[in-house]
Amino acid sequence: MFSKKSRSTTALLFSSLILTIGRGATLPFMAIYLSRQYKLPVDDIGIAMSISLTTGIVFSLAFGMLADKFEKKRYMVFSIITFIIAFAAIPMVNSTILVVIFFSIINCSYLVFSTVLKAYFSETLSISAKPKIFSLNYTFINIGWTVGPPIGTLLLMYGTQLPFWLAAISASIPLFMIQCFVQRSVVDHSTEENSVKWDPKIMLKDKALGWFVLSTFFGTLTFGTFASCISQYLLVVYDAKLAESTIAVILPVNAAIVVSLQYIVGKQVVAERLRKLMTLGTLFFILGLAGFMLAGDNLIFWAIAIAIFTLGELIYAPGEYMMIDNIAPLGMKASYFSAQSLGWLGAALNPLASGYILTTLPPISLFAILMGIAVLAWLCMLQGMNYSEKRIAA
Repeated sequence: MFSKKSRSTTALLFSSLILTIGRGATLPFMAIYLSRQYKLPVDDIGIAMSISLTTGIVFSLAFGMLADKFEKKRYMVFSIITFIIAFAAIPMVNSTILVVIFFSIINCSYLVFSTVLKAYFSETLSISAKPKIFSLNYTFINIGWTVGPPIGTLLLMYGTQLPFWLAAISASIPLFMIQCFVQRSVVDHSTEENSVKWDPKIMLKDKALGWFVLSTFFGTLTFGTFASCISQYLLVVYDAKLAESTIAVILPVNAAIVVSLQYIVGKQVVAERLRKLMTLGTLFFILGLAGFMLAGDNLIFWAIAIAIFTLGELIYAPGEYMMIDNIAPLGMKASYFSAQSLGWLGAALNPLASGYILTTLPPISLFAILMGIAVLAWLCMLQGMNYSEKRIAA
């Protein structure tokens, strides 16, 4: 029989998977939806998507921080209800502005759920269990992003609005699972030394947090949207046919490695090994980017390079969560994870930065610059770890 804690953890992991499938079935096709339904030109679609993604990230910071003031199970339920309403609203409106607003709400509610989920795990799991569960969650998210787009493609054949209805309806399953199987997150703060009263000023004074957020920004700028970056590069240097063929190779390789190895690698990412493993992850990123530079039009080389690159992703994903978990005091876990989510603006910036580099500099320099950014992420991380260790020693 599962314990109450095990049932809660399992229900939340499956909820994360199902919500990600819904998002994966819609997000990649938003450009198609806006083009078909509203006849928007490509540049306007890009602006609309950027606004909705950026707005979602910014607002999720505020709502994620407020989660520390409320019971987390109830807050997750509220975010899923908002997720359902926004997805159901998009097919029912006839305004581009309203679609952008509702899509911003979808991004915000999904990020808030993800943030509160991490905070819940951080507050309720043992130290030894955290790396394993963080890695399992990242694995489930990647499965969702692997399964979601093909489902979205299939539904688009029958109607442009069907993916949104699927996302709205399927999200009712996590709503039921959390209500029935997830325990309330009750933490006895009085017995914990690392417990504080909720105060956002604490975060502003925390230098370790600042360095870790900056590290996350540079890290996601490197690997957050690697497929978009590679496709942009290949379109400039070669042609659309090779870009399509290469993406068709690297995405399955990336997904297969993450799904099969994330848990095995992730459970090794514990506090004592964090510095060495994150250094190793940075090295894998650099070697993978060097492989991209040399791959040319050889699909086998692209597959090998993305396999090496993905090994860095396997380490970074749970590692970044563990860095925040190690410094976040009880009572402010959700606030700290919300601050870290600001770092994902790096992923949102990647396509824009890649396009600028490819049009103003030699195309091959894109990967060389990303190598430098990976090193910057590592240096910021080391700075954050140094401040964290000084605080513990004091």
